[in-house]
Amino acid sequence: MKEVKISDLIGTPNAILHKFGLQVFETVSQHISQNEQVTLSFEGLRNITSGFCNASIGNLYSNFKEIAHQLKLVGLENKPIWKEKVQDAIDLATNPQKVKNQNEAISELFT
Repeated sequence: MKEVKISDLIGTPNAILHKFGLQVFETVSQHISQNEQVTLSFEGLRNITSGFCNASIGNLYSNFKEIAHQLKLVGLENKPIWKEKVQDAIDLATNPQKVKNQNEAISELFT
């Protein structure tokens, strides 16, 4: 199993930028495309954002339908808010109706 430590890959303990999420997506995608199992480690991080999670985890779940069998997430055990952000990214990627509902709710706020 290949381990990808996010903080080492992006060079910072702050996974807060969309472009960092895309770096993770690209790296993990290469391994998943080759049918490799991947452990994605959140250990060593101090901060993560929803934008990062959507660009990395969300993109992976959008592009690889069977990814749950190949991807193991570690380092989230004692981080309930981070777990929630990751789960939200997965939900948005795998549930188009949820995206539609959110977009409609946002539109109502501004009309």
